[in-house]
Amino acid sequence: MIKRMRHRPGARGFTLVEVLVVVGIIGILMAVGFPSILNTMAVRNLENTTRQVQSYLQQTKLRAVDTKIVHRVRFYLADAGFWVYEMERLQVDGTWARVEGPPRKAISARYNVTITLPTAGSDHIAIFTPVGAVANFAVDQNAIIIQSPSLLARGQMDQRVISLFMGGSIQYDKRKSS
Repeated sequence: MIKRMRHRPGARGFTLVEVLVVVGIIGILMAVGFPSILNTMAVRNLENTTRQVQSYLQQTKLRAVDTKIVHRVRFYLADAGFWVYEMERLQVDGTWARVEGPPRKAISARYNVTITLPTAGSDHIAIFTPVGAVANFAVDQNAIIIQSPSLLARGQMDQRVISLFMGGSIQYDKRKSS
């Protein structure tokens, strides 16, 4: 009879050199990809902020149509230096009251904001009629521009523009600062 030799399996695992090579490769990939990740996050944050303002304007317009009451979005500069906006409705006595439900929103101070909507005192406003039209439309006062300084520094499309039109249309556009 032939006796079989038992092979003792070698020690399993990774050597220190193998671990260091893998960690080095991961480090290089992270160093190369990190700026791209930061750029993507800056673009996403700008897009989300602008889409939130656009949605709020559309929500206000739809509420005016649904309730058959004139509504507006009022933009004002808070003491902390950032823009705040809220929905208001026209009362029977001609005053404006904040609408319960939709919360007051803010645009982060990390963005440069230019609002060229008609003003009421120091506030900028967009008024929607019960048919959804913009009551206070003016050709040269119909935009909200949100600009990202970090995207500007990289030479990318750093501005998002929301334009209002007389019929109630709300347009979203991307552009590069000139």
